[in-house]
Amino acid sequence: MSSQPGSAVEVHWLPRLRWAAVLALLASIAATKFLLNAPFPLEPMVAVVAVIAAINVALLVTLRKRRTISARAVTINLLADTAALTALLVWTGGAMNPFTTLYLLHVALAGVLVGRAQSLLVASFAVVCFGALLVARPEAIHVWHSASMFDLHVKGMWLAFALTAWAVWFFVSRVSDALKQRERDLALAQLDMVRAERLAAVGTLAAGAAHELNTPLGTVMILVAELRDTLGEKPEALATLATVRAELARCKTILSRMRPLEATEIASERVALAGFVRECAERWGSAHGDCVVDVRIEAAVEPVSVHVGRAAFEMALVGVLDNARRAHRDRSIIEAIVVSVTATASECRITVRDFGPGMSDEVRARAGEPFFTTREPGDGMGLGLYLSRATLERAGGRLEIESAPGDTRVSLVLPVAPRE
Repeated sequence: MSSQPGSAVEVHWLPRLRWAAVLALLASIAATKFLLNAPFPLEPMVAVVAVIAAINVALLVTLRKRRTISARAVTINLLADTAALTALLVWTGGAMNPFTTLYLLHVALAGVLVGRAQSLLVASFAVVCFGALLVARPEAIHVWHSASMFDLHVKGMWLAFALTAWAVWFFVSRVSDALKQRERDLALAQLDMVRAERLAAVGTLAAGAAHELNTPLGTVMILVAELRDTLGEKPEALATLATVRAELARCKTILSRMRPLEATEIASERVALAGFVRECAERWGSAHGDCVVDVRIEAAVEPVSVHVGRAAFEMALVGVLDNARRAHRDRSIIEAIVVSVTATASECRITVRDFGPGMSDEVRARAGEPFFTTREPGDGMGLGLYLSRATLERAGGRLEIESAPGDTRVSLVLPVAPRE
């Protein structure tokens, strides 16, 4: 657990612990007064419990407004509880009351919830209060050890031990839960950092490759243009050159996608999902005439929007479509790639379905790792799914893969943006 006092994780359960203490105090007062006929003053004891309850109500109101409280406020609350316990003990036997063990609970709480100086203050105050009980009720040792009260004293020792043990269990279990949650959050943060570093390295590599390849590609395009002028009227040769020009233009487009994205392209913006998917699928289909895309969008998706970087999200969807195209090409499949878009109240799902060979369990488990590929050298670098996953996770979404022979579905899942 963090040593930062006052965080919501550390103190949001403190009011519940105090309510349990209030109920236990009221039950103890009622039992000793009406069942055991102990000679304790009822009115001032109930008044002290009422003050504790009022302080707890104020703490609850504060936490609901601000979700956190300062270390100083936590210290004041613990000092108030210690003072209230002292007042109750003064009227119920002083230092000989078995419930003096509850002082240790306040000291333990202070040791975890506040800093060293403030926890030392609470511990010192508890020591002073216990000493004050010896001074205020010196006769208590004789009263509690008398024949009429000794049996009550022994039972009180057992009850005080039980209450203290339960309170410490509750407190320690909450601390343990908070520690485990903090460790999980830290592990996720470290994983995000590693992914960000890998993504930055991939971006640098891709940008360098694009820069180096742009020049020779431009040279080749110039040579193709000059060659066309020298061929004259040769239909077959001109058709071949047209194909070469088209492929070179495609290479240029691919290299343009490998450049580092501008901040405005990565920055999240509100995107209408249905229109965005239609546009991306249409552009991708126009660039790949050998592949048909069947876009199916539910009516419920039409008003749905998501918060995502438009250019980065298009690259993520294109990466998945490219993988589906390769899967169809490997098996000479002529069926259309199916892109279906569905939505619930909380999230939307773009599923790209192909009918290729599918993935084995081992391959599916590693899909999305950087530079992992089952392709032949030169046919992909194994970055498509990795970049798609990174883009989705940056927007609070995820990438899901289901695969069987002849049926692979890759889903891009994103949270639905609140309606304006």
